[in-house]
Amino acid sequence: MIQYPFIIVEDVALQREYLSELLSSRLELSPLGAFDNAEEAYEFLASPEERKPALIFLDIEMPEASGFNLLESLRNLRLQCKVIITTAFAEYAVKGYEYGLSGYLLKPIEPQQLNKAVDRAIQELQAAGQARRNDDQHLLIKEKGRWVRLQYDEILYLEGANVDVRIITQGGTFLTRDRIKNLAQALPSALFLRVHDSFIVNLSYVKAYASNYSFLELCPGPGEALVKLPVGPKYRPKVKEQVSTMDG
Repeated sequence: MIQYPFIIVEDVALQREYLSELLSSRLELSPLGAFDNAEEAYEFLASPEERKPALIFLDIEMPEASGFNLLESLRNLRLQCKVIITTAFAEYAVKGYEYGLSGYLLKPIEPQQLNKAVDRAIQELQAAGQARRNDDQHLLIKEKGRWVRLQYDEILYLEGANVDVRIITQGGTFLTRDRIKNLAQALPSALFLRVHDSFIVNLSYVKAYASNYSFLELCPGPGEALVKLPVGPKYRPKVKEQVSTMDG
């Protein structure tokens, strides 16, 4: 069974416990954490070291920062997750749905309504996953609040730095907030190869390589200068296996 990890962001302890108890009946859901304020929740979501949730159950009115503050901050993160609002205030519904919510539940939360919202969110997650699998010639990234589709054959290489990744293409350079290991998993291994902790290359652009496989040179196009990229020691056996066939 596919598991959908979730977090709860709710400042009232009794409400957190009640919601956790209701969700425990859903075998496909697995708890990642519960937070009593938006700031700690954002730190968790923004951390490159933490596993990311598929679902966020979010209160609106909380001390210091509101649920809307967290929703606004989430726009800067590249998260494939769905948000379900849990609040005592009906008047926030219109504003809430501007953020693409999967559900807006009024307290006291009714189990039947909660299950309907969870079912809807899971269906949306499954549909989005299928769309990404079907789109097998493109990489979909988020840059500056917009979604950008990059064709695989236009990507030269990717360079990671902390939680950002630069993607160098024939049409320019794009910057997305993500970890390079996530993009390495998303890209087809037949076309792309991770050669360094910080670099992934498109094999079709490899023009030359060092005899000891310590670096590669990529050719962006006819008459253009070669781009030299390092190969990390632990990646060299795989690089040797992949690029040595160029001699044939």
